[in-house]
Amino acid sequence: MTETQQVKKPRLQYVDIARGIAMICIILGHLGNPSINRVVFTFHVPIFFFITGYFTSTKRSLPEFTKNKARTLLVPYAMACLVIIILGTLLGLHYGNAADAFKGWIYASIYGAGDSYTVPFYIKGIGAIWFLWATFWGSVFLRISLDFNKYTRVFSIFALFALGCYTRRLFWFPLSIQAGACATLFMYMGYLLRQNKDTLLALPKEAKVFSTLLAFVTWFSFMKNFQSFWLVHCDIGKGMVDVLGCICACACVIMISKFIDDRMSFIGRPLAYFGRYSLLVLCVHIIELDLFPWWRVAWKLVQHGVLPANYISQLLFIIAGKLVIDLGLAFILSRIPLARKAFGFRNQDKPPE
Repeated sequence: MTETQQVKKPRLQYVDIARGIAMICIILGHLGNPSINRVVFTFHVPIFFFITGYFTSTKRSLPEFTKNKARTLLVPYAMACLVIIILGTLLGLHYGNAADAFKGWIYASIYGAGDSYTVPFYIKGIGAIWFLWATFWGSVFLRISLDFNKYTRVFSIFALFALGCYTRRLFWFPLSIQAGACATLFMYMGYLLRQNKDTLLALPKEAKVFSTLLAFVTWFSFMKNFQSFWLVHCDIGKGMVDVLGCICACACVIMISKFIDDRMSFIGRPLAYFGRYSLLVLCVHIIELDLFPWWRVAWKLVQHGVLPANYISQLLFIIAGKLVIDLGLAFILSRIPLARKAFGFRNQDKPPE
């Protein structure tokens, strides 16, 4: 066994559980249900940024770090876009507008916006994989800031956050760079947690209990008073108050994940599995989300008497269908060596036989 192998640390399963919970919540968040959204939008995307920051370090040089992030984030982005372009064009062929569909998805892939915009010109959104560009930019911005002194670093990160929030009112730049600028703040919070982990663990029991209760109360208050928190648009709702609520929500979900890991392994193991392969789940989900007409299918089933003619029945059908397709196809892909290599998964992360 080499020295590198000896010092390699095992994965933190509760972190993978948190990723799995967040990934399922991203799927649910695209249903457009306000009651679901006021829960999942408080943490589901930011917690990925938070976790990315937690594992960010200066061990690699900036060029090496950037190259690695491009390989693990932008290569999967390009692959997902290619599938969307091909399937979207075939779907367009079915509806008699293949050329328009092809051109639209090409432009959407190149621009990399999470949503569609009309000002100053029409921009077609590529969908949920905007997150990959935002994570890339946020990671690079954070890594650059780690070479600064503490005060310059804090100033630059908050300046990036403010710049992303302000400029989004004027114009949405390509490749979700503004979302990446906002994401840097959440990554920095995760980085700070890692740096101060030992200090936090050494706190008296009373302080830990009080902090935990305060975090949950803040999160519930955020949910109760939720208006908007869409990082895809750099929309942070009520400003820094909601940012604080979001950070508390991320911390609470991680604590819940730790509890599941310790006490409910029968739930924790599958959540950790899909958390480990959340990138695969995301790419499958965006293809399904962009191209599959769920509500049209649900209504057809209502017309044929398969589903009751009420909103809840159709919603539950769509939730079940999305989870089966997204998680099922991701599971299959996770066991295919070529797919694993393309998405940058290491041999030691290979799923059990």
